[in-house]
Amino acid sequence: MARARVEVGVIVAVAALVAAGAAGTTRSASGSPSGAATLRASAADAARRAGPGVDRMAFQAGVEAYVWGFPLVTMSRTRGQVLCGIPVNTLINVPRLLDAGSRVVVTPNADTLYSSAFLDLRPGPMVLRVPAVRDRYYVFQFLDMYTNTIADVGTRTNGGRAGAYAIVGPGWHGRLPTGTGRITAPTPDVWVIGRTLAALSRDVAGAAAEQRRYRLQPLSSLTPRAGASAPACSPPSAPRPSFTGELATAIGADPPPPRDRPIVADLAAAGIRPGLVPNAAALATTEASRAAALEIIRRVGSRLTTARNGWTRLHGTGSYGTDYITRAVVAMVGLGANVPDESVYYFAATDEGGAPLSGAASYVIHFRPGQLPPIDPRAFWSISLYGPDHFFVANPVDRYAVGDRTEGLTRGHDGSLDVFVSHSPPPGHEGNWLPAPAGSFNLVLRAYLPGPGIRSGSWTPPAVRPG
Repeated sequence: MARARVEVGVIVAVAALVAAGAAGTTRSASGSPSGAATLRASAADAARRAGPGVDRMAFQAGVEAYVWGFPLVTMSRTRGQVLCGIPVNTLINVPRLLDAGSRVVVTPNADTLYSSAFLDLRPGPMVLRVPAVRDRYYVFQFLDMYTNTIADVGTRTNGGRAGAYAIVGPGWHGRLPTGTGRITAPTPDVWVIGRTLAALSRDVAGAAAEQRRYRLQPLSSLTPRAGASAPACSPPSAPRPSFTGELATAIGADPPPPRDRPIVADLAAAGIRPGLVPNAAALATTEASRAAALEIIRRVGSRLTTARNGWTRLHGTGSYGTDYITRAVVAMVGLGANVPDESVYYFAATDEGGAPLSGAASYVIHFRPGQLPPIDPRAFWSISLYGPDHFFVANPVDRYAVGDRTEGLTRGHDGSLDVFVSHSPPPGHEGNWLPAPAGSFNLVLRAYLPGPGIRSGSWTPPAVRPG
């Protein structure tokens, strides 16, 4: 399988957004730019600044096409790469925790076993059957092709009870068996990402046994309806068509919702229509406006972050409505990000003084009594370490994260907790050691089923302090 940007993807890009400006700014989903009017205004402003001799109407349409269509094209590319190794409508489980030898998932976690499937709902619904899972956290996340999380099935939503869930595509009007939950997908193609918690190495076999109990199967043997299916497999080595061409194909395979009609009309006026090969003018327009579109994404992205104590958090993830610019930002820096009710992520690349993190120094993350991440006790938190390439780094104890389930973790008599991050083991604190490489690295703190303090932003991880 090609490298998939799952779970906040190349999360280091969030820090780049902060560095670009507005590092101390908070912008929640409710306050972020939204709607066709906002995208049109941003695109029109970019067109006014494009210089002499530019067809401003065409330039504006090109910016709109790139910002609006970037998430869909990114999902289509990911689908095409994944399906080169995994057949459609097939659930694949990875029965081990990812480690330093893993080079498939960028910025993976070391806490859960992954499952994944791309669904094609054109022939009819698919049904996910889950057993009763009461002794560990798990979640199946369902994303439409426009990167919205349309549903989560798991600990938070079903309390660990067994159940069957039918994922139903647009235009299907049949009856579901009694007791079967319904997940209505606005696009016929859907990405499913499963995560099953393992209590690190001692519990991997148990988590893998749970994975084997998950079932994905068709509701019935219906004959596929006529219609445009998305391309199946797109090898990375295959020649890639223009962005505009990919967008036109993707719109044809997975039509946008009615709320997007104003932007779709703008695209059609510029020669970008569902399933049709764009003309030369449309191709040239989108290519010419790409840099301006990327600048809009970067500028808005810097306003969607919060930076406190050296940790950066991206807001507004998971469900976007008509917030097209935020949707593009998250697709660029964190494809597959879930809604904050399910998971929240913090990123650190510097210590409390702003110096880049490096194994040439040693660090302590000190959680005062009562300062541990406030999460639902059914879920978990962890701090993971990555090298500059956003993969785990080999170390002598094969430890890639420290969290609430870490074996041998010790706390102070007052309930405080110190996590030691260094290249060499800290004498007397080996159980609380997060091994670092000799060179640069970055950290990610994950909080699953975050409590109100995290969701509201009143809680922030303690600073990474040299020591």
